[in-house]
Amino acid sequence: MKKIALVTACGGKKEDRKLPAGKLYKSARIRHLYRRSKELGVPFFILSAGYGLISGDEEIEPYEAVMTEERCGELLPTLLSRLKNFDVIVYYRGGARKEYLNCIEKAAELLGKELIVFGYGNMGDIGKLEEIIGGVEGGIRTFE
Repeated sequence: MKKIALVTACGGKKEDRKLPAGKLYKSARIRHLYRRSKELGVPFFILSAGYGLISGDEEIEPYEAVMTEERCGELLPTLLSRLKNFDVIVYYRGGARKEYLNCIEKAAELLGKELIVFGYGNMGDIGKLEEIIGGVEGGIRTFE
């Protein structure tokens, strides 16, 4: 069975106190993926411009940062370290800036990992998560 990492970008609006990352962001996208990852038994990570690649369960303080190409270069070691033991990275793009996608693409390429990207807008195609995870686990690639 392939080991899957579910990843999405951070959000701009945050609670005002230290919380698990999956609950710190006020984003419906992040909160939905965090909850669904628990139900599906798939590790969930947030690509944070402030912290790098963090687990949804990792407690972090609120911060203000936006991903840039330079910032991605600084954070790349944390991405590589956290993703090296996974076979497939499933990245929910949603409405995140392209710099986040570029950063996860760079990490996947350097690690030689399969990357599946889906989602548009804030929550577009989020209902396909279970189908995509199931397809990865079963070796099926028929979703679009």
